[in-house]
Amino acid sequence: MPADKVSDHPPALVTRGQAYVTGVINSIMRSRTWKSTAIFLGWDDWGGFYDHVKPPDVDSQGYGLRVPALVISPYAKRGYVDHQILSQDAYLKFIEDDFLHRHRIDPSTDGRPDPRPDVRENEAILGNLVNDFNFAQKPRRPLILPLHPPFS
Repeated sequence: MPADKVSDHPPALVTRGQAYVTGVINSIMRSRTWKSTAIFLGWDDWGGFYDHVKPPDVDSQGYGLRVPALVISPYAKRGYVDHQILSQDAYLKFIEDDFLHRHRIDPSTDGRPDPRPDVRENEAILGNLVNDFNFAQKPRRPLILPLHPPFS
């Protein structure tokens, strides 16, 4: 998570936030770990624009307004637009499925502070980010983007 001055939140400049994120992703793409990387670039709020779609009710906290997100990986489907209902819980679901063999971290038994009212990764409405990948395709090479404006 970026520091305030590069966070895209006022009074920071959006351009500085974009340059910061581009620099982080470029660094990952240049690393030897790129070939096994999945980057989920998500935003945590909606920028003040009206959304005509009511968020679905899933529990006492519900899902919030829709926000954009990108999947960046050598195995991400090219040009794919995911129309599933997703939330930030989908990132956790993907990680738990991959690294914990579908075992869910349960806020009622985990022993760490967790404000979630339930195991939201189990919600039937929640899509699966594995659909955003094609692990059979030839891995794509990194696409290093220029920093604009140059980050300092």
